[in-house]
Amino acid sequence: MDALLNEFISWKKENQPLYLDLKAHESLLFDRFYPVFTVLDHILQETTAKRMKLDSDLIKIFDVGLAFLNDQFESCKIYLSTNFHNDIHELMKYDSVINYVLFAEDVRYELEEKQRKYDKDTLDKLCDKLENIIDKQLPVDGNLGLYVDEQIRVICGDNELDFYGIIDIFSDIADTLGITLYEDEEIVIGKDI
Repeated sequence: MDALLNEFISWKKENQPLYLDLKAHESLLFDRFYPVFTVLDHILQETTAKRMKLDSDLIKIFDVGLAFLNDQFESCKIYLSTNFHNDIHELMKYDSVINYVLFAEDVRYELEEKQRKYDKDTLDKLCDKLENIIDKQLPVDGNLGLYVDEQIRVICGDNELDFYGIIDIFSDIADTLGITLYEDEEIVIGKDI
């Protein structure tokens, strides 16, 4: 397990500047990584301080979370360097499209993991279309999210996909570990009494 913890420590050193840039720019990509990163960081802090003992469940959580971060964060870094010449502001114009690409790949993974039949051609075409928007830096249509949702329904076909991806799972794990991911802001309309 020490090797996994050390790998995460190294990952943080290498990737924290970009992670914090995504946070500062209120990126959808930050929101995507936040539950996984927070759970892994919590486990690291708690085990290092000897307040938490690693068991097989925590090792599995850590292993899956770190693999997710490595894979998806690396994709973002490739987009940043290849398509946007390391300009975070240019990447931010397309963070929603990158998020859709990563989501489509999450759906592919989930369907294959559950050994479900799905429309691979439509999924490939969707990913190609999204990649084309990024590669050519085309304008992002305001209805792109609706289009992606509709294509995902077509891709899944008759499968009743109750998609519960890694991000959702890690949000639940955070709750189980007593980690508050999101604070509810109280909004006062009218005069504060």
